[in-house]
Formats: sequence, C-alpha cells, structure tokens
Amino acid sequence: MFNRGFSFDTGKLVPTSKIALKLSCLNACDNDIEKADRLYEYMTRDLKDLPDSEPTMPSGIQRFKMGADDIIGWVSEHKDLIQQGIGLIQGLRKPASAAVGVADVPPIPKI
Repeated sequence: MFNRGFSFDTGKLVPTSKIALKLSCLNACDNDIEKADRLYEYMTRDLKDLPDSEPTMPSGIQRFKMGADDIIGWVSEHKDLIQQGIGLIQGLRKPASAAVGVADVPPIPKI
C-alpha cells in the first residue's frame, strides 16, 4: 500500500471524528483522493468507536454549572474532613490558657 513514492505528514492527522480524519488524510496526502482514501481506510480499520462529527463544546454557562456541580459534589463527599480541618484551625486560634485552663494559684509569699 505505501510504496516508496508515498509519503505523508503524520502530524497533520486529526483522528477526533470521521470527518476530521477524512479532511486531515486529504491534507496529509496533498489532496490526492486515492491516497487519502487508502490512508483513511487504513486508519479507521481499528477505530470502530470514532464519532461521525466533532462533539460540540459546551457553552460557558454549561461549563460553569458543571464546574460548580463538581465542587459541590466534592464538598459533600469530604464534609467530614472539612469540618475536622475547621475544628483544628479554630483550636489553634484559641489562646493556650483557654485550652488548658488556668488554675487559681495563690501569690508567692514574701520571705
């Protein structure tokens, strides 16, 4: 299939969808349809789950909602650890005398 006269730039191949792969095969083979078709058939032989077209990018609001959902999910999963961390920080902020308790010590007598 690939004889000595056939060469292409593999950096031009974009296998994200069937349409993108067809166009990139055509580009890599310098618009030679026969070579591009053979290259496309060779590439897709093992790519059974390749989508027909490019997946659409979610909008900015959808990406924000997905990120917020991820953060809320993470916080709800780790709320026990977060509460322990807050308790630790609050414990460090208390004065040492309040944490230990000051005993009533009588004054030192004079000699």
